Order: sequence, then C-alpha cells, then structure tokens
Amino acid sequence: MVSPEEQPLGSASGADAAARGEALEALLDALLWELTEVRWAAIDQILEAMQSALAGGDSDAFVAATADLELSGPFRITKIGAVPVKPPPKVRERFNQLVYALGGTVPEMPEERSTGS
Repeated sequence: MVSPEEQPLGSASGADAAARGEALEALLDALLWELTEVRWAAIDQILEAMQSALAGGDSDAFVAATADLELSGPFRITKIGAVPVKPPPKVRERFNQLVYALGGTVPEMPEERSTGS
C-alpha cells in the first residue's frame, strides 16, 4: 500500500495532479457501482494495476489503469440470472487503500449506516 507521504505521482507536474484527481473521481464513482462477482474480479485486477503504477511512479500505466476503470462501469443491460452486488470486502479494501493514497476520504456505504437500527 502507498501512504500519502510516499506519493510518487502528484507533486511533479500538473499532469500528474490531474491524473490523480481523475483517478480519485473514478474510484469514488466506482464504489457506488453494482456489478456481478465476475466483473468485480476484473475490477480488482484494475485496482491492483493502479496500486502498482502509483507505487512505482509510472504515470502512463496509472493513467491507463484509470481509463480501464472508467470503462468498466455497469452496463445498462444485465444478463438474465446475473445478480449485481456492491463491491465485495476485498475489492472495497483495495478501493479504500487507493482513495487514501490519493489523499481522498472514503464515504460511508449506505448499508453500513443502516445496520445500527
């Protein structure tokens, strides 16, 4: 995991700052998606690529992985029998790590707020 103090992307140029902002926006949007388990597994691989690129300071790979994430959103049509779900815990943790590494804060999920009733 990359801590905010170890952020290799972001301070060098405006392009890196823009890439970080776009990635943060894409991550926060994706936290709200409902996808099938198979699609979440693919998203997990994209998030892993984002983490690796961020840790290695590879801005081109980071931008490419962010684009992959943005293009992986929910479809308008779901296969019959497919059950879309919120991100599984493993994927949600990876989202949290990336959002934190990019200097953002992770919003509380609606289900987590309603469990205290």
